[in-house]
Amino acid sequence: MNTISSRTEGYQLKFSLPILLLLFFSQCAPNSSSELTVVNIQLCDNYDKEVNCIEPVPEQGIVKLKPTVSAREKSSWYHFSNFLYFTARETPGFVITFSRPFTPEERAVFNSEYVAYITLDGIRERMEGYEMGEDKIASFHYLGAILKEVKRHNKEQDQKPNLEKFGNLLLQFEIILPNKDTKSLQREIKLEWE
Repeated sequence: MNTISSRTEGYQLKFSLPILLLLFFSQCAPNSSSELTVVNIQLCDNYDKEVNCIEPVPEQGIVKLKPTVSAREKSSWYHFSNFLYFTARETPGFVITFSRPFTPEERAVFNSEYVAYITLDGIRERMEGYEMGEDKIASFHYLGAILKEVKRHNKEQDQKPNLEKFGNLLLQFEIILPNKDTKSLQREIKLEWE
């Protein structure tokens, strides 16, 4: 009886262990069978290496700028735009959080088909920055780049900038996901000297 009992226990353990391991690992693995959906889109000017937002920004706000010693950025919109790009490094953008981690196949599709645009005063540009995390995507654009294009288009690049009279900038973001679903958001900012 002891021999039969010990054999039965050995078989139970032999067959139960793989089933338990399979159940455990299926719970730990990302559920690629569930639909990948957007959970949140957050306006964000900076993020960490895991694509978590570390500099969230409101939909409306003031951006304070510290002038350089030379104050060259106050001589023309062209130089002001370069200041925003190279010195102040103002990078409006956003972080999109999805419902689950990306599968390798989804990651490849996003890398080839995801696109985001920024529009300012009728000028639309493809956003320069793109980073992909486990379940997040971040996009950003240099404010100086699009502002330079707006001022060039309006033939104002050589005029002296006056931030007090400049008013608010309305930045509009358009997101086109690989499934052709589109999302949009906007941010209104006022630029001021410190």
